[in-house]
Amino acid sequence: MFNLSKLIGVDIEAKAWEKPPGLPYFMYETYAFYKAFIDDAECIIAELKVETPVTHGLVNHLKTITNTLKLPVVLKLNGVSRERKKELVAARIPFITPEQAYIPFIGMFLQDKMYIEPKAKEKFMPSAQLLLFSYLYQSNNRMQTNPIAEKIGVTPMQITRAVRQLQRLNIIDVSKEGRQLVISGKLPHKELFEHATNYFIDPVHEVLYMERSEKITSIPHAGFSAISKMTMLSDSAVPTYAYYSKKERLSGEYGLSNKDKQVRVEIWKYPPNALSTNKKCADPLSVIVSIKDEWNDPRVEEAIDSITNELWG
Repeated sequence: MFNLSKLIGVDIEAKAWEKPPGLPYFMYETYAFYKAFIDDAECIIAELKVETPVTHGLVNHLKTITNTLKLPVVLKLNGVSRERKKELVAARIPFITPEQAYIPFIGMFLQDKMYIEPKAKEKFMPSAQLLLFSYLYQSNNRMQTNPIAEKIGVTPMQITRAVRQLQRLNIIDVSKEGRQLVISGKLPHKELFEHATNYFIDPVHEVLYMERSEKITSIPHAGFSAISKMTMLSDSAVPTYAYYSKKERLSGEYGLSNKDKQVRVEIWKYPPNALSTNKKCADPLSVIVSIKDEWNDPRVEEAIDSITNELWG
């Protein structure tokens, strides 16, 4: 815990609170909780254990915690950029860092130094990731790009930009056949996939929990539900599906409240089964990337090896 008494100039007491009752399970994976008194005001300090969610996600998380535990919540961060600070203050999300504090329920807004977020490494555009996966799914060492645009639902201009990014990142070589751009991998397929790992984007934009319905269960399986249909790995207790639409937005809960009636729905950044041979599942490589946080699990590693060996031997 930061030395908040020195930072804020008021008395603070905080004690770890492991798994406060009544919260959705994912909250315990996302936050470490402390029961605290700040200048005699009782509150909960929630310390992020994962990458900071988008601001509207934080708003929903903190609202759930407040409504469940009946106490105000202060978000504990290692640092906050100028842009993120503006978002948090605009959303009236209380937060503390080693050098800043914004706790409106006790009338406090302190700013000493500005935290500069380290520049993120470049990541694939969705179109570039789909283009690379298109190449990896076919057995040839060369692939024309024009036919791929319609298949993955992007424009020729987006394909051109995707090709440029993959070339700039030293993933592919590019040549021309007439007006056709032709790409070829710098490495054999399996090694190329491993080489590109640091550039992958998580295809999942956000996760909702929704009542099971015919509409939802007709969309592609994703996550461990998809993995379980490709390998011997067991499915999770709550089935996972992938949804993508530029027109219709789904609404649901950000936490699981009824495991018997709800399913897990991942909102994807690109069409989940555009490259699938089995249209009932999201494409295997995108699914593998979506569970990247679980790659160190031996069972998951074995399942991934099974999928990639079937693709590339």
